[in-house]
Amino acid sequence: MNKELSKRIKCLQNEITKNNIDAYILTDQDSLLYFTGMAYKPEERVFFMIVPSKGKPIFLSPKLEEKHLSKITIECEIMSYWEATSTQGENWYDILETIIRPFKKVGVENNIAHNILSKIVANEIIILNIVEEMRKVKTPYEIEMIRNTCKLADLGMKNIFKNAYIGASVLEMHTLSGAIQRQLIRGKNFDPILTSLTSVVWPSPISSMPHSIPHLDNKLTKGSNVAMTYFKVNGYAAECERTFFLEEAITEDREHFNHMINARNISLNLVKPGVKCSDIDIAAREYLIKQGYENNLLHRTGHGIGLSNHEKPFISIGDDEVLKENMIISIEPGIYIDGIGGYRHSDTVLVTKGGYELLTKFPIDMESMIITNKNVASRIKGRYIRSLLKLN
Repeated sequence: MNKELSKRIKCLQNEITKNNIDAYILTDQDSLLYFTGMAYKPEERVFFMIVPSKGKPIFLSPKLEEKHLSKITIECEIMSYWEATSTQGENWYDILETIIRPFKKVGVENNIAHNILSKIVANEIIILNIVEEMRKVKTPYEIEMIRNTCKLADLGMKNIFKNAYIGASVLEMHTLSGAIQRQLIRGKNFDPILTSLTSVVWPSPISSMPHSIPHLDNKLTKGSNVAMTYFKVNGYAAECERTFFLEEAITEDREHFNHMINARNISLNLVKPGVKCSDIDIAAREYLIKQGYENNLLHRTGHGIGLSNHEKPFISIGDDEVLKENMIISIEPGIYIDGIGGYRHSDTVLVTKGGYELLTKFPIDMESMIITNKNVASRIKGRYIRSLLKLN
């Protein structure tokens, strides 16, 4: 891991030189994780990493976190300030000013908070999105980390399918990720700050509103239920989504489902280095609009995945970013019909030299999406959970 981090810092320093600046200031939580491997939630106390074009990075942290920095394995210099609010000479902006005074041009991230930027005093400040660009293409280490998260996302989806039944509550599906968390803990492979495991199902017809929040006592029904395992494990994300049915799918459901699958296949067949992200989205949209779904589309075809579940590039009209080998994206065209439900599969996809690789591998075909097992044990467990929590 230390070699990985050192390589990233060296790459950053090369970009600093290319951009004709003398140093670059990082404050974003994911950026700090990317270059240090350290889990840190800043709350109101700002944390800085100052990377010069040559030499060791300098860390400026609140006094409270100074010992925490001993976890950092890269060669660096560590300084601290007293608190979020401090007296003159002990606050972060006075100390930061002394650190960056020797540098003529200082870069900052394009997402830096205004209340932080407004207090930075430097000879010249330039806003640059260097790190955001670096993170788009994944290293072999990152690909392996995401691949591992994908395996767990597939396992989470398998658990949903093993436990779903008509009348099951959303809460029952949500609790299923607990088994995966326990597995990580037993394997001593669990960072509680950098891990979040969300298993959720949107029952029909609520599945027509993909960013709604289903109530915990909402029940799975016949029709299109949309399941999602939205995982981040030790800092790296993945997602898997499937549209499933708890009885034989009716003709209309099959028709909507098949058109979603066709749009998905059109999208995937375009994924390869050199293709514009916008072209993939346009192709999927054009197909679905031609099939009469113009008023049933709510979102883009996909997005980047890495340290964040949603990051650049965006597989969307207006994003003319060109795909590169080792980018990781989602592909998830969806159809949403009010009063009926949603139809969406999502997979985490690696852009390869010749095309793509599905990193989430859960089945996608209609017959695999029809759950006929009555899941008797899950029904008994579900009744107990609903009774315990006084859910209807």
